[in-house]
Amino acid sequence: MLTVQELIGVEELRLQLLAGLEGVGKPVTWAHAVDLPDPWRWVSPGNLVMTTGLGMPSVAEEQVEWLELLAKSDASALVFAPRARAPRLSRKLLKAADTLRFPVIRASFDLEFVKLSRHVIESVLQTQRERFNLSERLFQTYAEALRKEPSMAGRLSILARTLNLELAIEDTVGGLKVVETAQFPMKDDDDYVVERVPITGRARANLVTARMRQRTLDDPILVRSLVGLLGVELERLMIQRDQQREEGAALLRSLLDSETEFSLARPMLERRGITGTLVCLAISAGTGGGWPQDEIHHAPALHASTPLLLPDQDVLLALSRDDQCTLEFLQENLGAGSVIGVSGPIAAATGFRESLRQARLALTQAREIGKGILRYGEAETGLIMAPKSLPEARALVGRYLGPLIEHDRSHSAALLATLMAFLGNDGNWKVTAFDLGIHRQTLVYRLKLIEQLTGIKPTTTNGIARFWIAIQAGKNTELLDALGQKASVLG
Repeated sequence: MLTVQELIGVEELRLQLLAGLEGVGKPVTWAHAVDLPDPWRWVSPGNLVMTTGLGMPSVAEEQVEWLELLAKSDASALVFAPRARAPRLSRKLLKAADTLRFPVIRASFDLEFVKLSRHVIESVLQTQRERFNLSERLFQTYAEALRKEPSMAGRLSILARTLNLELAIEDTVGGLKVVETAQFPMKDDDDYVVERVPITGRARANLVTARMRQRTLDDPILVRSLVGLLGVELERLMIQRDQQREEGAALLRSLLDSETEFSLARPMLERRGITGTLVCLAISAGTGGGWPQDEIHHAPALHASTPLLLPDQDVLLALSRDDQCTLEFLQENLGAGSVIGVSGPIAAATGFRESLRQARLALTQAREIGKGILRYGEAETGLIMAPKSLPEARALVGRYLGPLIEHDRSHSAALLATLMAFLGNDGNWKVTAFDLGIHRQTLVYRLKLIEQLTGIKPTTTNGIARFWIAIQAGKNTELLDALGQKASVLG
């Protein structure tokens, strides 16, 4: 774009800079001839104001005020080509021009303003043509990138090479670089200038550009065009994540209602990046967080593996990888006071519903002890005491024996009877297997299943103590019958 400095350098125009040297780098967007006493009312930012001086005041102080008002209009410069009756420019005006960094240029009246205007207009039109051509190449490059590169990082790299810039998309909430092409730290230093431009739309993101310091970015409009393209791209990705969340919620509801077997859901989870050891989460979201719970799936930290999410009354249920970073991110970003209960690992033997029950119980315990994240069984430290009331006995039996009773009901198994027999025989494997009429390996399998369901090993002193006290509490309060299967236990 044409600058005041470049305009002065055109020999045929024979322009002379009188004052305001420090402002000659301003761009010239148009040329406007005006002899009215208030030209600032008629010009736009970047306009080159051309006058014969007939509308200027003659008193020095009034000239300074006149120039100050013109400078406030963000005009690029004043070109003064005086006629015979025009007042002279005072020294005070020229001194004010230096202070305001507002160029004042002398021109010969013989130079027709139309010639000066033509030169400015031709330069502006050439700049616009260059802008158009560059924008057209940008859109063509972007269209080609969409065909060639499946990933946004690849497309951004193509755009960066086209513009000769380093580019990144930055999350404004946590400052995380969502995508970047830079091979160096994107921060200002002696060699590079870094700028951030907000990307409009729902995306909470900035476009970060890094260019070499000795080079100027010729056209900020081009950057705005790029921001517009990336805004569309990010919105498209957000729509995809919204759809993925809805599909994930439907799958989670299907698992919750036992309409889908967990083993059959595994391949679908793996395609979503939910692999490895999986857990259920029961989340009580806080307030004022970086990401509300209905938008948390858009957080860049979860893009690689977004948990399945399902609001259920006042709790947000989730199925997630057992990843401490993910848990801490959710707890920190869902707002102050967020609490998360984490189940034990989801296993085929225990089933999804049991894991969800564990997560809910862990959430309740986390609220009671004031802990932000609590895993199932973590709060069980030390030797438990015998219950002193029916509610305490019900809670004790539900905590330690509830998973076994639920499993026995749904699978017609005998885990609780097996546990009671094992403890009644003081942990003697041979006698217990004989009393139950089962093979020793069957007993081993059942005890391992008990451990998976409850998170407590029944062959350790700690496990024996907890199970024994729970069984005695159930018997003494008639919560358990002879087989340990009283329906009121889970009520």
